[in-house]
Amino acid sequence: MVQNIGPGDIIVIGAGPVGLSAAIELKRRGFAPRIIDANDGPNLHSRAMAINPRTLDLLGPSGVTDALLAKGVHARRLVIRRNEKVLGRIDLSTIPHKYNFLMILSQHETEQLLERCLLELGIKVERNLALLTCEGTDTPLLTLSNGEKVRPKFVIGADGAHSVVRKALGISFPGETDEDAFGLADVALKDWPFDFETVVLTIMDNHLAPFLPLAENYGRFVSTLPDCLNHLPQDAKVTKVEWDTDFRISYRQAETYQRGQVFIIGDAAHIHSPVGGRGMNLGIEDACWLAWLIEQGREGEFTSLRHQIGADVLSVTHRFTAFAKARGPLQDIVIKLALPVLSHSVFLQKRMFQNLTALNTPVPTWL
Repeated sequence: MVQNIGPGDIIVIGAGPVGLSAAIELKRRGFAPRIIDANDGPNLHSRAMAINPRTLDLLGPSGVTDALLAKGVHARRLVIRRNEKVLGRIDLSTIPHKYNFLMILSQHETEQLLERCLLELGIKVERNLALLTCEGTDTPLLTLSNGEKVRPKFVIGADGAHSVVRKALGISFPGETDEDAFGLADVALKDWPFDFETVVLTIMDNHLAPFLPLAENYGRFVSTLPDCLNHLPQDAKVTKVEWDTDFRISYRQAETYQRGQVFIIGDAAHIHSPVGGRGMNLGIEDACWLAWLIEQGREGEFTSLRHQIGADVLSVTHRFTAFAKARGPLQDIVIKLALPVLSHSVFLQKRMFQNLTALNTPVPTWL
């Protein structure tokens, strides 16, 4: 049953994919949240690309999933190779789910589709409006950058790794940052030997260079070394560079996801390696579960339901990333022996699919 919460009694801070998903789910459940963002529009350059089957399930009732499916690439194959020698091929269409593929779409386009859906539901993002302070937790008082002071019943901080909401609550964000930098590059290619439904993991002599397709002969390379453009496979003939950058990976998780009636979700609550594409998807899960809990009057259970799931994802991505960066006899044995076995083992593929698709998290009770 919908709680007695009036217009503006819920305010979402941050209009990235996670904050937009929270606002959409709240509106779909009968609430009228406000959503504000300090920026004037979606970030043109963003790292999140993968949208997994769990997220497509969660966004289905709002209609967003249909829009995402029409726009994104449906990757149905994974090729693993050492330099240009193919070691194995994995058929992603054997994923045991109706969305039996990995969907790839730039975060910029994902945000545009989410914001369009929210606007169709009657809620407009209030842009160029930042949260300055958040005082108190049971009846929080917010000061906004336009001088407005508001006292909503619920505050949802979806305002990223440097969250103003989390800092205002005094919630610690322990963890670490890798010393080693990674690189990425969005590029157009000539004569790329794989179609646009194929993810390619190229294992090179001293690094990995996975490729995520966004269109025919176009997509994103990620390198476990900085300066991605100088560490591409030899058959990657770049004709145009749309964007390239270096970045460092941090692993951090907030000690709690809530204080009183104030909550943090997404990167405000947890950050980790992009390996496996779980980051944005994990945040959207947070958003949808929190909206359901608020509807049920059970919002006090949010941390207990979501914190361990976040911890598990941090742990898995940390291990995978450490292995991806490492080079030595053990890694060479795995490359030469285990990866070809993976391409033929139904059991091992099932384990991999569970992490890749996020189908190892609790099934949403409302679906």
